[in-house]
Amino acid sequence: MNKSQIRSQFLALLNRNDCSNELADTFLEQSLARIQRTLRVPPMEKMETYTVNDVTPDTLVLPEDFLNMKHLYSGQTVLEYVDLGKLLSQFPQVDTPRMYTRIQGSLKLYPTPIEDTEILMVYYGEIPDLVEDTDENFVTVVAPDLLTYGALTYAADYFIDERKPLFEETYNRVYSELVEQATLTDMSQSSMAIGTPF
Repeated sequence: MNKSQIRSQFLALLNRNDCSNELADTFLEQSLARIQRTLRVPPMEKMETYTVNDVTPDTLVLPEDFLNMKHLYSGQTVLEYVDLGKLLSQFPQVDTPRMYTRIQGSLKLYPTPIEDTEILMVYYGEIPDLVEDTDENFVTVVAPDLLTYGALTYAADYFIDERKPLFEETYNRVYSELVEQATLTDMSQSSMAIGTPF
């Protein structure tokens, strides 16, 4: 479904004659922001590849749409997140990085990587906004009801509508289904790994 179709569905469920398209869009935007604050599912995963340079070899700038880290690795080494104090207490060294910490919009690595080392980041990125009526994103395609019922909860606050608990219940049910599906996807992938015989 695209933005226009979801708006139409939202207005039909709200069933009021005093909600303009502009106000409906505001509720949809609030719903999308709410979803983005907490939902972390595979369609939100993105990958960034860094090649270490000699200017800032121990620092990676986070992507503009970064929400949360999933994996950070170099070669066969998965980097461990540590607090800044632990990272700064390490003796200076140039080698394959093993740990990192976040400082504002960047990551500081330890040990300092060798120049041209490749570091890969799998992260959760922002959900694209719905600007035009024809716009879609993974929420509108996979779970349009999540966006719709989230918007209905905001509309219920605005219009002091007593149906809010029903809207919230549906939102939470669809949200839980998405999270459960993401968990099952990760579990099924881990079961595909080939183990070492004993």
